[in-house]
Amino acid sequence: MITEIPKPTLLQSVEALSDRDEFKVIVSFIRDERERFFADLRQAVDPNEVMKITGSISILSEIAEILSAESE
Repeated sequence: MITEIPKPTLLQSVEALSDRDEFKVIVSFIRDERERFFADLRQAVDPNEVMKITGSISILSEIAEILSAESE
């Protein structure tokens, strides 16, 4: 029988990658996109557009928080 190697958790993976420059570029990109959506939100007039943009901000915030949990 082959023994399965346990999969790392998301937080373990983030911790393992957090020192890599490539990982830092990805996190920075996500934060920059989030800020861009905030700028778009200031110009939005249609309620549907506002909801779409706030949804995008929420998702990017959640991802940034997860990816930054162990790296800060």
